[in-house]
Amino acid sequence: MALAHQSLAAAVGAAKELAKSLLLDVERDGTVPTGRSSAFYLSLMVMQKQLLVVDPPPPPISQFVADLEQLAGSCRGRLDPVRPLIEAALRLARGGGVQGETA
Repeated sequence: MALAHQSLAAAVGAAKELAKSLLLDVERDGTVPTGRSSAFYLSLMVMQKQLLVVDPPPPPISQFVADLEQLAGSCRGRLDPVRPLIEAALRLARGGGVQGETA
């Protein structure tokens, strides 16, 4: 597995863990619907799994940019603390640490 995929998977994983923690807080609170937080967390979970797959090889890093942009745009309210982690992953996906990768 390419180092670029591992780096992006780690960045997405950090965002996923914070999103999970926020989701658990919302569930414990019980006053706010959890649908948006659940969908956000599940999106990160699926993305991380796609990045870590070995056979067949994961898609090129560039294919994750649009999804990360969408997730960054949805970091509002209770999900706002995840924004810096998504933005860091987005910087990686846009080219930080992916030199030498073939599309």
